[in-house]
Amino acid sequence: MATEFILKAVTPEGLVFEKPVLFVKVRTENGDIGILAKHANFVSSLGAGEMIVREKDNVETTYYLEGGFLEVRQDKVVILGEDMMEASGAEAVKLAKKAAIELAKQHKIREEQDILGTKKRIQENLRRK
Repeated sequence: MATEFILKAVTPEGLVFEKPVLFVKVRTENGDIGILAKHANFVSSLGAGEMIVREKDNVETTYYLEGGFLEVRQDKVVILGEDMMEASGAEAVKLAKKAAIELAKQHKIREEQDILGTKKRIQENLRRK
């Protein structure tokens, strides 16, 4: 029974690695997912967070992955990441929190702009009457 599969990780800068692994854990937009060999086919967008890769002899490497896409096939997993770097677990969590804060700030700014735009349109409509 096959316990390994090929994990290919690519960023805009190029191929990060392509190697046989036993397990990979990534953060999707809907939560964490663990992938083993013969996993059901799956496609998802990725969120910012840690990616844990387990190779032979249970050697684990942690990476920080900042968004992207994931494609799972029975014998191969492809990760198209916006940015990826090797990091300790604590570093990956810290970077993920920083990315979440920045994303929340961007959402807040857009929300405030929407509110201001709506108020402006209401005032213009009231002046017309």
